[in-house]
Order: sequence, then C-alpha cells, then structure tokens
Amino acid sequence: MRHSNHAGRGRRLPIWAAGLFAVIVAGCGVSADGSAPPSAAPTPVVTPDPHLKEPVAADDIYRDIGRGGVKISSVNANLGQGNPDIIKQINADLGGWPLRIVEYRSSAVLTRALAWTPGEAPGGDEAPYAFAGLNILITFGPISARAPSVPEPVRARAAAALVAVLDPLLWPLAQRSVAAIPSRTPSPVATPTPTAKPTVKPTARPTAKPTAKPTKKP
Repeated sequence: MRHSNHAGRGRRLPIWAAGLFAVIVAGCGVSADGSAPPSAAPTPVVTPDPHLKEPVAADDIYRDIGRGGVKISSVNANLGQGNPDIIKQINADLGGWPLRIVEYRSSAVLTRALAWTPGEAPGGDEAPYAFAGLNILITFGPISARAPSVPEPVRARAAAALVAVLDPLLWPLAQRSVAAIPSRTPSPVATPTPTAKPTVKPTARPTAKPTAKPTKKP
C-alpha cells in the first residue's frame, strides 16, 4: 500500500510546474480568441430599375398605385366602349374623385389621340389632372363641358401622390394639369447634333505682277 501511495504521489507535478503550465495554456487561449478571421467585403446592393416596358397593362398600374401607398378603389372597367385605340379602361375612386386608368394599344396611338400642347391647361371635357407615359393615360377629377378650375389643396396633394408613384414607372411622364406637379425625374434633354464645320478653302497666293520694262528715251 505504501508503495502504491508513493507511486501516486510521484506522478504529480510540482507546484511551480503546474503554475507554469496553467500560464502557458491561458496564454494560448488568449491568442486564439484574439485573432479574428478576416471579414469578407460587403456585397454591393443592386437597385432594381422600376421603369416599366411597353406595353403596360392597366391592371398592373392599378396594382402599382395601391402598392405605392395611394388608396384607390375600383368601380368598374370596360374594353374601350367601341374605341379601337383602347384595350382597357379602369374606372376607380381616389378620395371621392374619379380616377381613370386607360390602356392604349401603343405609345404612338396614345400620343396621336392626345395631341397635347406642352404647357397648355386642360379645357372643356377634360379632367383637372391627366398624366401620360408609355401606352398608359391616367386622368384624375370630374369632367364637364366647362374647363376645370384649380381644386382645393387636398386634391392637389392626391395628384402629387399619384405623380410620385407613376413617375419612376412610366417615365418620362407627360401631364396636362390645372397646376403643374413637378416630377422627381427630369425630362430628357435632347443632345444637339454636332454640325459639320465648313471647310475653309485655301486662299490663293497673290501672284507677283510683272514689272514694266523701262522705255527707251528718244
């Protein structure tokens, strides 16, 4: 038994050796925790282009207006009521005012049907606000035989909210309104075509005049 006890005590480390071993282990642990792996570079976020491509459906614009935070409700729809240029018209309501979303067959057909003069105010049988982009026409407000007048501010704010939603979708957005609403995206500016510079004809070098021969005196 004594031999067994002595053998067990003989396998123990001295106190100073045990302390040194603990310091080495602790130092290794701090080094392992302190060295952080290199962080990966952040992946760039790609912003999707919201601009729609022609042809655009009236149903898509109706849904996009609602997704943009403008609360509208559908009243009815028709297929153009015999107008061959129109595919579909959605009649909706926005804050108690009629809102119409008209889908034309193409942007060329829409431009020809409107024949708007830039900067001209709406007249009789036209809505106070009208916005056109690609093959879509949106009109907002009542229509009567008289030319519309400037509405109250709450209607103007609703029209501005419409422009904020429609502008990136149907850009460039044309409008015919009683009070113009600035869009977020400026209209494209036409780049002037460089004109060819006229070629400069080389000027003829002056030729030396022949000197007159002296006449013999009589």
